[in-house]
Amino acid sequence: MKTLFFFIALTVLNQTIKAQMKFEGTHPPNKEVLALLEQEAKIMDNVRNVGQRDSLRAQILSKGFFYHGVDGKPINLDGLTKRQTKNNFQALEAKVISETLYQYESTAILVIMEWQKIKDKGVISDNYNSVLIIMGIENGKWKILSDIMGRKPKPSEEEMKKVNK
Repeated sequence: MKTLFFFIALTVLNQTIKAQMKFEGTHPPNKEVLALLEQEAKIMDNVRNVGQRDSLRAQILSKGFFYHGVDGKPINLDGLTKRQTKNNFQALEAKVISETLYQYESTAILVIMEWQKIKDKGVISDNYNSVLIIMGIENGKWKILSDIMGRKPKPSEEEMKKVNK
């Protein structure tokens, strides 16, 4: 297993947090995939208005994109935008605990463990999430096919020590 180190700076509310990305899979990290992930991170970190955010994301998402949230109901981008707008959703803070990119010939999967503080339906909460971002080649270009999010229990103290270094 070959592990490379790549640092992605996530800017959330003017707070820069660096997480070490690990690489796995049958192929080395694809530069187009890394560029796609960087573009997604910039949009998610810098655009607070849900409608504007998702109109920018539409350019890097597959036509068949779907989001599968913790409620267990997969929806397309339009449905996600409408739901988060209606709920006055706001990402307030985030910290990546770990992330691994699995790179294959025509598929890439980013697995993220994160802590996130959000405001949804007027309620502020902090959560530990596991996130899968699935990417593939569509019409010759890498696109994000889906985001799948689940709640995770609080990480172990050993995992948190890695984050708080």
